[in-house]
Amino acid sequence: MVDEVSRDPYWNHNTHYHRWLLGQVPPTAKTALDIGCGDGLLANKLGRHCPSVLGIDIDEAVLTKTTASSNVRFEKTDFRSLTGTFDFVTAVASMHHVPLREGMEAVHRLVAPGGTLVIVGLWKMSARADTSYLLALPAIRAVDACHPAPSDPAPMRDAEDNLAQIRASAADILPGARIRRRLMWRYTLRWRKPF
Repeated sequence: MVDEVSRDPYWNHNTHYHRWLLGQVPPTAKTALDIGCGDGLLANKLGRHCPSVLGIDIDEAVLTKTTASSNVRFEKTDFRSLTGTFDFVTAVASMHHVPLREGMEAVHRLVAPGGTLVIVGLWKMSARADTSYLLALPAIRAVDACHPAPSDPAPMRDAEDNLAQIRASAADILPGARIRRRLMWRYTLRWRKPF
């Protein structure tokens, strides 16, 4: 059986984690928010798991590439000013575009009590703190070699916060969040908001 991720029209370091993200959707989730939704690829996948999905992005040009299904809508907005709460919130390669604490406080507010937040993010690497990560370079190159480079890459911005800073802010704002360093220069964060 072919799963929804293997039918993707393209692959990149962010879509590499879609299968993991979709595996985190609680079966009871009724509403989902995809922060930094880009062309809507993940938001539309979430629409097969949640009855109501909102994809948001601040880039109006990229939102013109979205195609919404009946239960997925898209909106140009900054998540820091969004109101309401959602059972499931995703942020893929978008948290490093805003100040760390401000972004974490915003996602904390957007997750409904008992809801789940999942982040696939980037961190600022340093030779001293991330020396062990160099051991992952052959695996990253092997995965990259199995996939063509994206023909229309999204605009990139370097992360400003290192993993220690991200962990410290999460411990303060999202207590109990699980953060793991992953391949493709990404970390994952999973947090469930208490009732």
